[in-house]
Amino acid sequence: MQPTFKSRRQQKIWARERREAEKKKQDAKTYVNQAPFRYCERNFKSKVGKPDFTNVIDFSHLETNTQENQDNIVPVSLTHDLKQISTVFGDRSCQQAYVLKNMPGLIIIPNAFTPLAQRTLIKKCLKEYPKPPNTSNLDTHYITPESGLWDLYEKEESGVLNSSDPEYYVPKKMKDDNNDSATYTDSEHEEGEEEEEKKKEPVTACSVDFKPVITDPKPDPLPAPGVPLLPPHEIVRRLRWITLGYQYHWPTKTYHLNRRYPFPEYISELTKAVVTAVENIGYDNGNEGEAWLNQYKGSDFAAEAGVINYYQYRDTLMGHVDRSELNMEAPLVSLSLGHSCIYLIGGETRETVPLSLYLRSGDIIVMTGPCRKAFHGVPLILENTLPDYLSNKNEYSDSPDWKLFGDFMNTSRINLNIRQVYPKEQQQE
Repeated sequence: MQPTFKSRRQQKIWARERREAEKKKQDAKTYVNQAPFRYCERNFKSKVGKPDFTNVIDFSHLETNTQENQDNIVPVSLTHDLKQISTVFGDRSCQQAYVLKNMPGLIIIPNAFTPLAQRTLIKKCLKEYPKPPNTSNLDTHYITPESGLWDLYEKEESGVLNSSDPEYYVPKKMKDDNNDSATYTDSEHEEGEEEEEKKKEPVTACSVDFKPVITDPKPDPLPAPGVPLLPPHEIVRRLRWITLGYQYHWPTKTYHLNRRYPFPEYISELTKAVVTAVENIGYDNGNEGEAWLNQYKGSDFAAEAGVINYYQYRDTLMGHVDRSELNMEAPLVSLSLGHSCIYLIGGETRETVPLSLYLRSGDIIVMTGPCRKAFHGVPLILENTLPDYLSNKNEYSDSPDWKLFGDFMNTSRINLNIRQVYPKEQQQE
């Protein structure tokens, strides 16, 4: 959006700076110190000029892909129709999937859910799953009520709750000055950024020497001073993630293996069905040593941990690796709801040039065997891509209360990532 200028001189300066920034963006020399994954992220995250979408793989419109991408896409049939395994996907048959010749282990299932099934899952992600004891990003600073934040939002919008009511504002947590526990940041440092003399940072999942079980204490981050009191309609939009099952310790990218909450049966059934459906999916290009086949059985899969990410416009997810689980053989199941996004997936380091994919509402990706340790991320949420069947302007017989959910989804994307933490023989009761 072009800013407002007080003079023509200001406008000319702004235009010149934009041209210079765009020129710099196209200059390969400005990328010389960046790994290929960072280079690709920069293309989509740039606020100067339009990103280059030429090579983004589109599974919903196969004919629009470049010839190179069309040659890379391999249609496959799921071993089982999702509709036949579980009712959570809706009443429509779903057996079409795709793999990519140059990305072993990745399975894409486009449009796996009916509109009704998507609305049902979105409502659960906003109203049910963020309730305690599940942990969210807001729990560091606020005391979430047992009834959840969405309940307050509904009461505010219906006029039952107003600013004069004591429970209108979610109370803040008081910082304990006597707590000398260490605190961490959730940022990643570039290689060589910290001097050797400085205190060693916690080993994370992106570290070469990462081990999933860290015996050191994992203190919870302390509340930040000065966080504002927010009305319900504002604080619900500050929600960025919640964790299910085994709780995740974000500073070290590891699990609290002694902090486990009941896993939602609905999502457990859903993901077990997906893992069952992708049994024996793979690709063999005829080259020795390059064939792959997913042989992980759905009967061996148990959804034990999950992260639900809530993206607003401008939100991104930096490239990272999910290798915090003790069981790295089990597939990772990822579901997309709401606005479309650009999804990047590369190799085991940032030095591999990533592939870029469109992910739309209702799509599922499954990361199996060879790509479980691949760097991946979301550099861009595509604005104005919300499907009409999720719009706040429509009424649905299955969801007469959809208006508030539609308002939230109007600028949002929800992503569910579900994992199995333990090998089958070590699963905890």
